[in-house]
Amino acid sequence: IHPQVICRLMTQLHQRIVKFPNTLNKDDTRKAISIAFSKWSDVSPLYFAEITNPNKSADIIIGFYTWNHTDCWWSPLHPCFDGLNGELAHAFLPPRGEIHFDNHEFWILGKSRFSWKQGVWLNDLVQVAAHEIGHALGLWHSRDPQALMHPNATYTGQRNIAQDDIWGIQRLYGCTDKKRVCDPWARLGFCERRKSFMKKHCARRCDLCYEPLEAVTTPTPLPANVKIKMVPRGKVVGFRCGTKNPRSPPKVSWYKDGEQLLISIPGYIIMKGHDLRIVANEFNEGTYTCRVHRSGNVVSANSWAIRLKPEQPSNS
Repeated sequence: IHPQVICRLMTQLHQRIVKFPNTLNKDDTRKAISIAFSKWSDVSPLYFAEITNPNKSADIIIGFYTWNHTDCWWSPLHPCFDGLNGELAHAFLPPRGEIHFDNHEFWILGKSRFSWKQGVWLNDLVQVAAHEIGHALGLWHSRDPQALMHPNATYTGQRNIAQDDIWGIQRLYGCTDKKRVCDPWARLGFCERRKSFMKKHCARRCDLCYEPLEAVTTPTPLPANVKIKMVPRGKVVGFRCGTKNPRSPPKVSWYKDGEQLLISIPGYIIMKGHDLRIVANEFNEGTYTCRVHRSGNVVSANSWAIRLKPEQPSNS
């Protein structure tokens, strides 16, 4: 969860599509994006409305782009797209509020499938958009394989919101009761006697919105030798793991605070080969660990603790 959006007061958010895909008409694109947003509004107090007037500001900007788009060419934390059958999309956590789709891909309104006639994958815009909207609202990846926010959700075809997704979005924006009879049920003692049922339908009435998450995996323990780096806010910090031997490069895995990093987060964390880059801010503070694997065994590990330098008080 992205801490910056916790306790946000707004419930009405506006989105605008500034550039449409080449392979899907505007009506079907709008329909797919609307369905994707509704998956999150159904389980939270949020309401989403599309803005078509270019002169009005929107909270979330959506566009379909090719390789070099917006600031990806010069921003070290914003990857450019890689053409057909690579990265499908990426989103920026708040407060930036942008979602970029790769316009080289073939987007459809329907489930992803391979087209033998065209020889390409047809990608489900609803599924990919719903995952990226989760990021734009402040959610990071989930460790639950059944969650829409799991990093492999696109490949497994997970289209629906899971309980872990619901807990995440409700921790950021609160929750709502989905039944009109929540008060009578609560008076009958259902909040205690049928807790799982009421958590699903009457979480707000029973004060069950913010219960601790159940652990999905056990975090990887951190090495003892941790190097502490004090970094100014906004500075890009880079790490390199493993050897430079091109003949036999080892397998490398990265962890943050004991949890494995599986994919880059545009604007925050970028992984490329043996390199890791982050931008120093409150949300990226923590301990980053590099593990080098050979023949299935960990042969070395290094950790760096990133801390923000205290800012000098202003004289004004």
